[in-house]
Amino acid sequence: MNPFCFSCANSSITEVIMAQSTSRKTSITARRTYALLKGALFSQLAALPFEQLTLTDICNTALISRSTFYRYFEDKYDLLHYCLGSMVDELGLDEDVMYFINRSSVRDFLLILLRLIGENRILYQKIYRANQDGDLMRIIRTGLIRIMNDKIQAAEQKGYRLKLPAPIFTSLMTDFYFNIVQCYLDQEEPCDPDSFVDSVCLFIERDFFAPPES
Repeated sequence: MNPFCFSCANSSITEVIMAQSTSRKTSITARRTYALLKGALFSQLAALPFEQLTLTDICNTALISRSTFYRYFEDKYDLLHYCLGSMVDELGLDEDVMYFINRSSVRDFLLILLRLIGENRILYQKIYRANQDGDLMRIIRTGLIRIMNDKIQAAEQKGYRLKLPAPIFTSLMTDFYFNIVQCYLDQEEPCDPDSFVDSVCLFIERDFFAPPES
C-alpha cells in the first residue's frame, strides 16, 4: 500500500523549453563524445549559470567543434536533457521506487543517487550554488516531470492505476526527489549517504517519532 496520501492544488507547467531528444548514437566514438560533452557541461555549470553558458564554452572545454556538437545534439538544452535522462536510466527508476511499493528498492535507488552525487560532491555543490537562482533548476524540474510522465504512461500499460491525477502525482514526486538532492547538497558537512537515506525512508513511512522514554 502506498504510504503517502497526497492532497494539493494542481499545478501546470507553463513553459517546456527542453529540446526533443533525438535517437542517440552507440559507437565507441559516440560514447566518448557524449562523455566529453557531459563533462564539459558540468564543468562549465560549476562556474556559470546555465543561461549564460554558450555552445562555444561547451565545445572549447570538450575540445570538440561546433559541427561535431550538432551531429549529436540540437542545442545546450538537448545536451542537458540527455545528461538528465541518462542519469535517471542509470539509477533505475522503476515502479517499486516511483510508487513507494518496496522499501528496499527505494532505499537502493536513493543510495545509488546520493553515492553518485557524493563521489563528485564538490562539483555538484558548485553547480547548485552557481545555478540555484537561475534557469537550471526550473529546466531540470521540467525535464524530470517529463521523464516521470513517460514512466507513468509505461506503468499504466503494466496495470498500475493512480487514484490521483497524474499531473499532481508527477509534480509532487518530482519535487520530492529534487528536494532530497537539494537537502543533501545543503548539508554543511559531508553526510553519510546510508544515514541520510535511512532518515528519508523513515519520512516516507511517516515513522517520525522516537519511542517514549521509560
